[in-house]
Amino acid sequence: MAFIVFLLTVLCALGSSPTPSLYDVYRFSNGTWVENIAVRPNGNLLVTLVNTPELWEITPSTHLGRSTARLVYYFDTADSVNGITELSPDIYAIVASNSVWKVDLNVCQNVSKPIQIATLPAGTLNGMATLDEERGSVAISDSQLGLVWRLNTHTGNYTVIHQDETMAPTDELGLMLGINGLRITNGYMYYNNSPRRIFCRVHIDRHTGGALGPYETIAHNVLADDFAVNSNGVAYLAGLTDNVVTKVFPNGSHKIIAGSLDSKDLMTATSVAFGKFPNGRDILYVTTGGESEHPVNNTHTRGGKVMALVGDL
Repeated sequence: MAFIVFLLTVLCALGSSPTPSLYDVYRFSNGTWVENIAVRPNGNLLVTLVNTPELWEITPSTHLGRSTARLVYYFDTADSVNGITELSPDIYAIVASNSVWKVDLNVCQNVSKPIQIATLPAGTLNGMATLDEERGSVAISDSQLGLVWRLNTHTGNYTVIHQDETMAPTDELGLMLGINGLRITNGYMYYNNSPRRIFCRVHIDRHTGGALGPYETIAHNVLADDFAVNSNGVAYLAGLTDNVVTKVFPNGSHKIIAGSLDSKDLMTATSVAFGKFPNGRDILYVTTGGESEHPVNNTHTRGGKVMALVGDL
């Protein structure tokens, strides 16, 4: 109920304005890097942290800026928590360092204890998307090795299914990173390569995850960490230290719809997820890393947070 009232409050404040507007949902303390996000069926938000290996749940408040958060789990064998994807209703796969865990939030308890699925011989596991819900398989990007793994969450078996030049790592951002975010929509696997500033896709077999066509570069000159893609193939990219959200169209054209290089709201934008108003209107949740190596104006640092982007998306 609180979530619905929260959205109605934002919608009333927004009115019919066509320009997207940003609202604070929840801010963590300084030094917190919020990495990824998933929206639960009840409207609550699950977010992962990389500065500490934790999974949090945020309940949007009936009053803006007064949302609450609880620690779901601390992964004491990991250094950080990265990708998250919903395997089936309210059951999630979580990347914690180079291991993947399952969290079931259907159970009625304050803290759900995850089950470890597998540890992969990976460089750096990062983004993740559900590949085949029935077979329990997911696709996971490996940013350091520049490839994509397929993991069967039922058996723990894994294999490499993609490795292409568009995924290859470079050290242009100070670390050896390549493919980063990863989403699967309408038979395509979408991904981005952060240091190369490209946004790409490949047609895939939804059972095996293998390529059914060429690796396509949709857009150039777009810095991103992670992103969301709608059913029309329009993507919304979280622009890392560019501090923006960029909208990318299927033809490759793109525009900034929120933030700027000196934005304090979207300081180090890390991920994006779709939510819904009660009337069916879209809302974009955006996570940020906050305090980073590139603070706004070289002086301003803040903790990571979750924002709501609403309006003409």
